[in-house]
Amino acid sequence: MDTVTYESIVKYMNSMEFSGMKLGIERIREALKLHGSPESRLKVINVVGTNGKGSVTAMLASILGKAGYRVGMFTSPHLVDVRERIQVNGDMISKDEFREMFLEAKSKMPELTFFELVTLMAVLYFVKQKVDYAIFEAGLGGTYDATNFQTGMMTLVTRVALDHTHILGDTVEKITLDKMGVVKEGQPVVVTHANNSVLPIIEDVVVEKKAKLVLAEDSEFDVSLEGEFQKENAGVAVKAAREIGVGEDVIKDGLASVKWPGRLEFVEKNVLLDCAHNPSGMKALSEYVSGLDYEKLYLVFGVSKNKDYQDMIKLLPPHAGLIFTQSTVSRRLPVEEVPEGLECEKVRDPVEALERAKSLAGPDDLIVVCGSIFLIGDVKAALMPEPVQDQVA
Repeated sequence: MDTVTYESIVKYMNSMEFSGMKLGIERIREALKLHGSPESRLKVINVVGTNGKGSVTAMLASILGKAGYRVGMFTSPHLVDVRERIQVNGDMISKDEFREMFLEAKSKMPELTFFELVTLMAVLYFVKQKVDYAIFEAGLGGTYDATNFQTGMMTLVTRVALDHTHILGDTVEKITLDKMGVVKEGQPVVVTHANNSVLPIIEDVVVEKKAKLVLAEDSEFDVSLEGEFQKENAGVAVKAAREIGVGEDVIKDGLASVKWPGRLEFVEKNVLLDCAHNPSGMKALSEYVSGLDYEKLYLVFGVSKNKDYQDMIKLLPPHAGLIFTQSTVSRRLPVEEVPEGLECEKVRDPVEALERAKSLAGPDDLIVVCGSIFLIGDVKAALMPEPVQDQVA
């Protein structure tokens, strides 16, 4: 197996059916069992929700790191490098360790989906690294997500909204119930106030599981991430940190230094990237942009074809120009399938689309790239001094 290189592993993972999903937790739980149930040796904190999961995960990881803990952080999807998904105290897993975890994960149960495989690799790595806490952001839903282990010390529930309705359900109530499937008996369940409309559903699950409901309000502390809505996300991270016993000064310090790329991130003076990829996220982006000072707005927009892009388009902020593009992943909506009647330019290559926007925008204008996490990843990779060639798409 010495001939198996990191590069060949990434090539193999690129060939996996990443766009396909196999719902169910039987495979990952069987794989974990074959590896001796390593997840039982971790203090697992699950993060579920529709919007804000990644931000809350990053915030809590930053806070716990400032408190002196060794913290594992598992997030998805990545922007540029697949190793972004597995981090300890802000450092990505190295290429050598990624290779090692891949081989170990595949040695017991080779037939896993892409997401199950990376989740298993994260568990094995966090155990090896002897982390004090392991924070796992759910990939999809909760009940049937690979991060829904048999054990866990806490669950955080961010804002729930309509997304993946073809899988999770066509109402916020159904989606909430699915996400609450990750809750374990007796654990604290921290819930944002944005979920007050579905609170009865959450309370029923909490009572059934003999869990502890912890309601979170907007944080009073400053957050290094842009956007008023981040106060809502920070409120969840703050409550979770307090449940663990972290002091207020440390919480404040952690929130002031958190980093989460691709979320309302200015990569140039007048170029803003945001991973808004559903109607709820697009609404939040539009509200943020409305508070900025600029002359004209130019949008570079691309979506995944399984998203509610018709509603997303309706929620786009008022703009002087819209350039419709597509990401490099297979689940993208091709520019040829742009809704009829939409006034826009079509530029297939996302980097060329950004360059077109720059050619239109003046020095006092704003360019926003949004609509897909994968689109943001493509743009960030191109803007890097040495673009990463080994990203999984």
